[in-house]
Amino acid sequence: MLLNGFLAKLFLVFSFADATDAQRLADSAAKWKVAREMCGNSYQYKVVRSSFTGARSETTIVVRNGKVIERRLESSKPPMPGPPVKLETEWVEKGAEIGSHKSEVAPRTVDELYAIAGKLVEANVPANHVRSLGIDKNGLLHHCLIRDKRIADDAPITGFGPIELDLRARP
Repeated sequence: MLLNGFLAKLFLVFSFADATDAQRLADSAAKWKVAREMCGNSYQYKVVRSSFTGARSETTIVVRNGKVIERRLESSKPPMPGPPVKLETEWVEKGAEIGSHKSEVAPRTVDELYAIAGKLVEANVPANHVRSLGIDKNGLLHHCLIRDKRIADDAPITGFGPIELDLRARP
């Protein structure tokens, strides 16, 4: 009986942790709905990736009126000793080309990222993995992922890594 009580309490602790992520995501989604309306559902975000070797990439997704209209990849090779290496544009996709290049960053709207986060917050986390839900200082979604905590560097993830959201109006 004592064991059953312990397991019930353990279950409640994990249920509260999940409910907390779910509530944080719901609160953030409500703030996103307001922000999306204020910017006319036109914004851009950047995903920055870097490797322990020093290689770096930035993928920019541009959304106008709720549709992805551009995806751009800039990258650099691992730096040699000396000044930082400048990012160079590898490709830019527009219109029908969007999604034509292989990339770790899919051309998604922030609404789609919230939907992915919702599924991950509800998902069971496998053994030896951890879920991370990040909300930025404005209360908006920053990242949501599940990763294997046994891998220290460049661990593969399910979900999406940090985004830098820019809601300023664009011409």
